[in-house]
Amino acid sequence: MLIAALVACGGHAHDDHRPAEEPEAESITRWTATHEYFVEHPPFVVGQPSALAAHVTRLEGHAAVRSGKLTAILTPKTGAPLQATADAPARPGIFRPELTATVAGPCTLTLRIEDGAVRDEVTADCTVHAAGAKLPPAPEKPPGRITFLKETAWTMEFATGVVAERELVPTLRTTGEIRATAGREARLTATAHGRVVLESPVPVLGAQVSAGQVLARIVPQVENPGDRVTLSSDARAARAELSAAESQLARSERLWAERTIPEKQLEEAKTRVEIARAKLAGAQGRVGQFDAGASGRGGGRTAFQVRSPLAGTLVAIHVSSGQTVEDGELLFTVVDLSRVWLHADVFEPDIGSVKASTRATFRVDGFDTPLSIAPPDGRVVTIGQLVDPKTRTVPMIFELSNPDRQLRIGSFATVWIETGAPAKALAIPETAMIDDAGRRVAYVQVEGEAFERRALTVGMRSGGLVEIKAGLAKGEHVVTRGAYDIKLAASGGAVPEHGHAH
Repeated sequence: MLIAALVACGGHAHDDHRPAEEPEAESITRWTATHEYFVEHPPFVVGQPSALAAHVTRLEGHAAVRSGKLTAILTPKTGAPLQATADAPARPGIFRPELTATVAGPCTLTLRIEDGAVRDEVTADCTVHAAGAKLPPAPEKPPGRITFLKETAWTMEFATGVVAERELVPTLRTTGEIRATAGREARLTATAHGRVVLESPVPVLGAQVSAGQVLARIVPQVENPGDRVTLSSDARAARAELSAAESQLARSERLWAERTIPEKQLEEAKTRVEIARAKLAGAQGRVGQFDAGASGRGGGRTAFQVRSPLAGTLVAIHVSSGQTVEDGELLFTVVDLSRVWLHADVFEPDIGSVKASTRATFRVDGFDTPLSIAPPDGRVVTIGQLVDPKTRTVPMIFELSNPDRQLRIGSFATVWIETGAPAKALAIPETAMIDDAGRRVAYVQVEGEAFERRALTVGMRSGGLVEIKAGLAKGEHVVTRGAYDIKLAASGGAVPEHGHAH
């Protein structure tokens, strides 16, 4: 009911008790490529001032014009033109120049907006009535008109578009997901059990990394290391064992020289020396690992470097500095986002219709307009050969460039896969069409603050557009954002009368 309340109020003061002799206000609505002009004014009468309430909307963003000046020029069929200028809006979007006509008869009203480098104007036919002449009655309002005030539309997500012929292509609509291109994603894992030490500067999400760049080091940790005293004792015992083995080997060599022992005994002495040396090296290594792990420095040869194998964007960090990780644990994910895959799901009965397809259009959240995939930049990578037993779909994979890195891995998409040749047809954006009690409808802006509900007969859909077979005419202005609010205003019964007191 909030929208209904806004429509009822909307910043306008509607006079439901207008005196009988007060003439009905006239209105003019015109569009240019950049602006919409909605002007209300009393009938032009010779010698009587007519204050215009000119509502000027910048179509980009459907915003009220908040600066600049508006000039109104009344040009009679015979006689000199009259001009009045409002140097600034009286209120955001509303200019109030005042004209006093001097010659009765047909005329032309020109409105010109000037705001810095912006200059735009429209013209409309008008009539100046003679002083004292009886004014013609106001035309009856067609039934079903819905009033929605400019001040309300200016404060919300609202937009209109022109019903026009567009080039449409038969498409198959489905869903998809943005994924990393094969070979352009690297998942960096731990190569040993140990403590992670992040490089400086610390890697952050979204950072660009180069191929071979070190992101972290892993300081190996000894399994069940005990304490340093025990490790040092083990090292001393190993050193003593090596010394004893070396002494035994020296004795065996003398005896072998005298041929008093067999050669096999000499070889056994040599083997014991090698084993003792290996034990000593292991004991000393455990002491070094303990010292490096305890200090957290991870310097020297005991640290394993974690390097990115490719240049790309750091999209995931799964560890923090000082964290203990296991061998094989995921640490970082780096993706080259310069090109991505669009993974579209095609249902089993539709596979035949997309076999020859090379183009597609898709929309993801956060993008105002659909994005296109077409050769040579975009291409079909493959159409899957295995039907998913749960979804009964096969993957159709497209590859496309992502130069601004705006497409994010994992984003869901609505996909339109082209299945035929293009054709001209009357069309509107899909966002202009809503469901009303099971019927497809759209709302047409017939005047500045007047709308009509139209039931639609639609045809094919293509890239966010829908073909209109019946219900709309070429050149009409249809609501593309805010249609549900118009519907709510109509169903709420809060349809105020005209007669603004700005």
